[in-house]
Amino acid sequence: MGRASTGAVTTGEVTRLELSYLLKQGYLKNSFTFGRMSWTNGSSIQISSSIDDDEKYIRVSYSFREGGDGEPIQKDYKIYLTSVPSNLGKGDVPYFICPSSGRRARILYLCYGSQSFRCRQAYSIRIYYQCQQSSKLNFHNDRYWKLDKELQNCRGKSRKATYQGKPTRLRERIAYLKAKQDYHDYMRWKILPKAMQKHFHFI
Repeated sequence: MGRASTGAVTTGEVTRLELSYLLKQGYLKNSFTFGRMSWTNGSSIQISSSIDDDEKYIRVSYSFREGGDGEPIQKDYKIYLTSVPSNLGKGDVPYFICPSSGRRARILYLCYGSQSFRCRQAYSIRIYYQCQQSSKLNFHNDRYWKLDKELQNCRGKSRKATYQGKPTRLRERIAYLKAKQDYHDYMRWKILPKAMQKHFHFI
């Protein structure tokens, strides 16, 4: 597994282990599951999970070369899981227990030369969210297109507009996301230099 640069990175650039993805793939449904995960940057890991009343964890195994060369270093360790009651009263919400800090986290990251997955707070160098790296001019544009992608996913799942005379939760979600997108659409044009606004006939 390759190692990341020591420069500042965003959450979207680094190798991430997301609990939501593991749940979707069924890793936490059975008492034991084994599989393999890979990322677009070429990184991959073997992963297994063990879920029972006494112990809940996933086990990850991967190798990398220190500095990109030399003998490969093998990593094989457990990441324990915990859960807390949902504030919506619908069962429990699972979390990773960060191997480094002991904090609860839904996402763990592998970057800045770390040999193991950690939560954001366990790194001394900050892992930025994409929006934190955007300039004032790009922030609203980035948010607009991110919301556009989320809206497309929601609309692809939408079947019924109402249930028992009321909008479905998915339709309410779509309306909420559309309102946010409209706001960022307005703001991204508002902050354009006046010369560009005149060119596009916005004033």
